[in-house]
Amino acid sequence: MTTWLTDIFGTEKVAIGLVHLKALPSDPMYDFEGGMEKVIDSAKHDIVALQNGGIDGLMFSNEFSFPYQNKVSQEVLAAMAYVIGVVKPIIKVPFGSNVISDPSASIALNAAVGGQYTRGQFAGCFSSNSGIVNQDVGAHQRHKANLRMDNFKIIHYVRPESSRDLGGRTIQETVKTANFENMVDAFGVSGSIAGQKIDMNVLKEIKNTAPNQVVFATTGLTLDSIEEIYSKVDGAFVATYFKKDGIFENPVDENRVKSFMDKLKDFRSKN
Repeated sequence: MTTWLTDIFGTEKVAIGLVHLKALPSDPMYDFEGGMEKVIDSAKHDIVALQNGGIDGLMFSNEFSFPYQNKVSQEVLAAMAYVIGVVKPIIKVPFGSNVISDPSASIALNAAVGGQYTRGQFAGCFSSNSGIVNQDVGAHQRHKANLRMDNFKIIHYVRPESSRDLGGRTIQETVKTANFENMVDAFGVSGSIAGQKIDMNVLKEIKNTAPNQVVFATTGLTLDSIEEIYSKVDGAFVATYFKKDGIFENPVDENRVKSFMDKLKDFRSKN
């Protein structure tokens, strides 16, 4: 089955590599001495490594804005737009951006920088590590529509990382309702934290409930899990595995990207 993934990436079973931006102004871990130049240099390195390794697409994320906020500061949003604007001349593949835990900001940022997709929690009420997450999907979809982002794609998390549905809904109930009324472009499935493998039982429930919907794995992909995961999903976001020695805080290792993408392309050619 051909989906919107082919329209954007020219293929199905895509891999999107994360460009984890270093801490930004107003973030507790921001490096005042290195400043924005350090953030930009890190982003450039990771973009080149991902693209040289054969990645299908990029996703910019304020990954080191610990602890995350449900409403990001003006400085973080401005800094993300600045970084993407600076590095845009070297981007050779489709890209999107994700302002973690702030879906309205994600839409605004992508409208400004020309991103083609984002991911996040756009609907539902959950108890999470950062408190109560309560998203108004109607407001987010109207925000997108008012900006004339007709071809912009939103990957909806079924549940945020490390969270519980406050209404006690099952995965099946959540997916069935969202797929019917939330104008979902794709569902995203994550582990409890970055780098952790997704729950295959959750993935199975999603596919059984919405068999024709695009589904992404958003955490935990490795070289060894390509066949298992990609036999069930349409795409994946890959981050930790691509880092040097597979360590979250490290820069992207081009050789790890190439090994992963070579194996994925071989899988695609046979399926």
